[in-house]
Amino acid sequence: MSLKNNVPQIWSIDRLLAANLIIPDYQRPYKWTDKNITDLILDIQKSIEESRRYVNFKYRIGTIILHKNENDEYEVVDGQQRILSLLLLTLYLQSGFTCTLLNTKFSSKVTQRNIHDNYQTISEWFSSVDEEVKRLFEYALKNILEVVVITVNKISEAFQLFDSQNTRGRALYPHDLLKAYHLREIHDKYEMQHAVVKWESKNPKAIRELFDLYLFPLWNWAKCRKSGNFTTADIDIYKGIEEKTGYTYAHRANKAMPYFLLTEPFISGGDFLKW
Repeated sequence: MSLKNNVPQIWSIDRLLAANLIIPDYQRPYKWTDKNITDLILDIQKSIEESRRYVNFKYRIGTIILHKNENDEYEVVDGQQRILSLLLLTLYLQSGFTCTLLNTKFSSKVTQRNIHDNYQTISEWFSSVDEEVKRLFEYALKNILEVVVITVNKISEAFQLFDSQNTRGRALYPHDLLKAYHLREIHDKYEMQHAVVKWESKNPKAIRELFDLYLFPLWNWAKCRKSGNFTTADIDIYKGIEEKTGYTYAHRANKAMPYFLLTEPFISGGDFLKW
């Protein structure tokens, strides 16, 4: 699969938020806290200072990956944390601002709490500055800040790109990709939401160690292979079998679930997350 036709574009924050954005159900909760919001505000403040020194100065604040679906909606594959934070900032600074993303219904209590708390953080920070500073931030959102946007038409391409992105410097782990892949395979909305909440309740370090120290070495041992580090190149091992496939062994795996051996085929989706 080639991604060479997915040419990155540079969008202003206005253009990004004006797009027909939706947050797909497989996305993790919104987890940015007051520290992340404060860092974002300080980054923007620094960009305003730099714009006074350089003509036509622009400040790029990350990469956004979008999947354009059959309804001409842009599903946010990567960049949700940054997008929602910029939306909160815009809502505070621009009275009457509206966009399609505001129609999103967030069922996660974590997301609801962080949206509330982060908006409060924004309000408190700007309560200590004068109106001129607020106008400068509003100007920055329209004219200084930019994001690199990669739009793809196939969800498989979106997740391939997702592999190469960082969130404020943290490299994505293989299990991040597996979680996103298997959530996509769950077709019941409520089952998907339950799976997200359950996954996010686990310690990320413990999940990583589970694959690095146990599951991947066990798989290699069963195949009489030497085991190395579990990387994104190995995630196909744990993608399982699509339930709709017509292969006979898929039906056998489905019938045996969830009582299967760790090195045997399993059905992708909810069964993997239970496993």
